[in-house]
Amino acid sequence: MSLTDLITVIAPDKDDDPEDIFAAAPGLIFTDDLRNMHGDDASTLVYKSRKFGNIELKTADPEKENDRRLFAHYLWNAGIKMAELISEEDSGWSVNGERVLELGAGVGLDGIVATLAGAREVFITDYPSDVLLENIRRNVKKAIPDDLRSKYHIQGYEWGDVTSPFAHANEHSFTRILAADCYWMPHEHENLVKSMLHMLSLEPSARIFSIAGFHTGRAKLALFFQEAVSQGLGVESIYEEDAEGNRREWMEERDGGTENVTERKRWLVIAILKRRLPS
Repeated sequence: MSLTDLITVIAPDKDDDPEDIFAAAPGLIFTDDLRNMHGDDASTLVYKSRKFGNIELKTADPEKENDRRLFAHYLWNAGIKMAELISEEDSGWSVNGERVLELGAGVGLDGIVATLAGAREVFITDYPSDVLLENIRRNVKKAIPDDLRSKYHIQGYEWGDVTSPFAHANEHSFTRILAADCYWMPHEHENLVKSMLHMLSLEPSARIFSIAGFHTGRAKLALFFQEAVSQGLGVESIYEEDAEGNRREWMEERDGGTENVTERKRWLVIAILKRRLPS
């Protein structure tokens, strides 16, 4: 089963603008070009979790250009794969009993799944934009039952912040950090890694779960991992996997830098990072 088979896009009502309906239709026209982004501000997404059933999600409708540039109003395949991995106890990505921070939450799917999967406490964070955070609140409230509401928090958080009350109160407090498709802005890599190191627990077992699609370019992802290592993180495991589950080794460059864009979009890089101990 492909990752895209786990998502159903419910298009707007037929009375809505035909352009909106066309935009919401997943891969109906270009069937060979794997769809790696799902939703728009008019549609509803349904993630078909094999463990937790259907999880219904709406995407934000960011009015400000700066908010739209964050691309948080879509669900990306990296987020779907993250949800699949953290759902399972035996995947090596379990969050059961862990204190979890989700960075760049987008629609909030992975924070929702982490809560349902038994995390001790979950902070679902994204850029402090009212429209993005309000959409996450709506999705989380709908997806998580009342008896688990004390387990999660929704928080505006800007990468690189280590001085705010939130950052100060949670320094080195998270045993699991989730970051799906947060790497397409190279100018933010330093801040992102700074936040990861600030928030990650000092416990040797603490881990960062990192997944990203190649749609924004392999070179940008390579730069992130280089930045992570330079700041003191280590790569415990890393590989590439396509939407059908086929794996291959991670490479910073393929085909001499001429990798086919359509083919590249089918693949994710999947990595577990940890704090590098002094030698």
